[in-house]
Amino acid sequence: MSTKNTGDRFVRTSTNRQPVIQAPKLIKVAKGDQPLYRSLIEAAKAAAERAYCPYSNYNVGAAVLTFDGKIYVGCNVENCGYTQTKHAEEGAIQAAIADGVLQRAEAAGLTQFQAFLAIAVHAPKGSDPWPCCNCRQSLSEFGFEMHVIGEGQNGEILCLTLGQLIPFPFPIAEVLESVRGQR
Repeated sequence: MSTKNTGDRFVRTSTNRQPVIQAPKLIKVAKGDQPLYRSLIEAAKAAAERAYCPYSNYNVGAAVLTFDGKIYVGCNVENCGYTQTKHAEEGAIQAAIADGVLQRAEAAGLTQFQAFLAIAVHAPKGSDPWPCCNCRQSLSEFGFEMHVIGEGQNGEILCLTLGQLIPFPFPIAEVLESVRGQR
């Protein structure tokens, strides 16, 4: 039972407010993909070392793999205004877009949802490689099938799809169809 103070009286509800949080099942990375995913993790680690984080002292690096095999990196860049801080995942995606990945994908007959295959995230002081909620939303602009990877405590490759990390996503494909007059 929950209690909520609404001024001078209390409202009680009986609905359970203690969610059951279940971690999604990790994806087993195919043996042939492991060298590529390891190189993506190493690129994220190198990017984390270049982060500018004087306020949190919490460096993060990210590396994104595009459909045509290119790897782009980003790192967190903090700002004393905090809200202007840029996250590593956003930086990696922006670098790929600035280099023309979306135009290359379109020329190859692919959509924005097929331009990015995977993103590796590394935070040396973190306990897992999963992006924050803000970055999950930013990444969702490019599809939910993207692999999100990182390194586990014992050096193993951890892998989930972005869709597994966002169980009830904002329907970006539907919004785009509506904007384009297809809905």
